[in-house]
Amino acid sequence: MRFLSSVGIISGVSWTWRALRGHSVTFALLFATTLFGLSVIASFRHLLGSWGAPWYVWLLAPIFAVGYLAKKEAQWLPDPSARRKWARRIFFGSIALALVIGFFRSERTSEAGVANPAAATGAR
Repeated sequence: MRFLSSVGIISGVSWTWRALRGHSVTFALLFATTLFGLSVIASFRHLLGSWGAPWYVWLLAPIFAVGYLAKKEAQWLPDPSARRKWARRIFFGSIALALVIGFFRSERTSEAGVANPAAATGAR
């Protein structure tokens, strides 16, 4: 489960809750990008670290940035029902896309199997 290895379980549950119950597009996007293996928060922290920012800046800046985006979301999408629809579409769409990708990857891997299973195990 690559999702759980790139982000803590508490963050994953929190983003899921805020995306579904809080109808937040910001947290739905965070969930979706992390589900596909791209941690936006980790990338932002890496960028700040490469600029030489102290530890407390790369620890607190992503928190404030995500909070700012979550508050601005009401201005960008003023209709609460539209925010709810977008958050749910992003959330469930990312899960559906991850399942489809996983299905095609496992199918491709099984087709590329070894022609002689005895050769793969070293049996004689």
